[in-house]
Amino acid sequence: MTSAPKTNIPVAAPAGSAAPLPPPPAAAQGRPAPPAPTATPGTIRGSGATIQSAVRGLLRGTPGRMRLVGILGVIAALLLGGAATNAILASEAAAERAANNTQQVVRMQSIHVDLLRADALATNAFLVGGLETADARAQYDAAMAAVVRNIAAGAAAQPADAKALGVLAEQVQTYAALVEQARSNNRLGLPVGARYLTEASASLRASAIPVVAQVVAANETRAQKEFDRTNSSVQLLLGVGALVLLVLMAIWLARRTHRYLNPSFALGVAILLVGLFVASSTIGGIGTTASQVAAGDYRRAVDLAQIRTAANDARANESLTLIQRGSGDRYEAAWVANDTTIRAAVQRVNGSSALADAWAAYASAHEQIRSLDDSGRWDDAVDLATGRQGVGSTVTFTAFDDQVTAQRDTASRSAIGQLGSLGGGGTIWAALVALLSLLASWLIVRGVGERIKEYR
Repeated sequence: MTSAPKTNIPVAAPAGSAAPLPPPPAAAQGRPAPPAPTATPGTIRGSGATIQSAVRGLLRGTPGRMRLVGILGVIAALLLGGAATNAILASEAAAERAANNTQQVVRMQSIHVDLLRADALATNAFLVGGLETADARAQYDAAMAAVVRNIAAGAAAQPADAKALGVLAEQVQTYAALVEQARSNNRLGLPVGARYLTEASASLRASAIPVVAQVVAANETRAQKEFDRTNSSVQLLLGVGALVLLVLMAIWLARRTHRYLNPSFALGVAILLVGLFVASSTIGGIGTTASQVAAGDYRRAVDLAQIRTAANDARANESLTLIQRGSGDRYEAAWVANDTTIRAAVQRVNGSSALADAWAAYASAHEQIRSLDDSGRWDDAVDLATGRQGVGSTVTFTAFDDQVTAQRDTASRSAIGQLGSLGGGGTIWAALVALLSLLASWLIVRGVGERIKEYR
């Protein structure tokens, strides 16, 4: 027979016995304990509410509006000072970059000139036959050494040009190797030397010169952009807006308090006006000087470098025409094109009448050379092209080249010097404007504070 299931029926404790023990905690029974009560965020919310109430109290009513005016006035003063300071420093930095880019332009143009000068020296010395003179070799070596130095200096000064200048260095080495082969064969009296020299000149103009021209153009573009950036007065419009806002604040404060002169506030605005004037004058001075340099010495240096480049190219073409012995019409056509370029550039350069006369003297000697060569007197034409006595093309060309080189060097040094002098002074004026804006901020706070005290 099955027994009935047991049920837990509570049994009352007999009288006089101890009270039953309390049930075990939930954790002991295997159930999770209820979460512990957490502190209510009433305290934190209460602190935020207290801060908000304090802020509302400070900005309540007319005194609160005056305090808001003071805060906005300080922001406007600092904004004006920051805009003016940044504009001055931006103009100064642009002037410094313009100086560096101008120096790089001169350096790259020097590479262009020295390559063509070396080619002109090599081709002219080749006409003599046999062993060239020590003076001609020394001049060629000096020109090539200047090319190597300027390539290295240019790559270090302007990383953007490093890759192109690396390619140029390889092409210059190829040209120099071909010239050495031509020189060796010429000393031995072998006609193949003329082919090596012609190939060297052709590779120079087809490979190296275009790279130099591209680098020169890139640096001229960079320089011109920096010249344009030297006048950063547009940034001062933000400062002008801040100054107008301060004037409106002063008018509102005067109408609200019925006191039309607030010495501290007015002095602060006046100081900011002085700072804005100082910034505008400084930026205007930098921009004006940079514009004058760009249109004056810089432009003159670029034009003179182009003249010298074309002149040395013409000199090399003159020698190549003679080397070809009656089949050098294309070199003579190149000489005529250079002559046209030079005459036009000389007219752009102010005060260069002596330069025009010097080129005319060389052009006259070239015409005599062509007349002798065309009439079959090749030896006499070579003597006139290579001789250093009388009125030959060597003497007249050297006089022209020395003159244009001296003028180019003077103009480039002047341009770089003027641009370099613009740096440094702007930093002092920028620091002064920043200090004036801080002083003006303090005066604005003081002026508003005085009106709040009077209102109370």
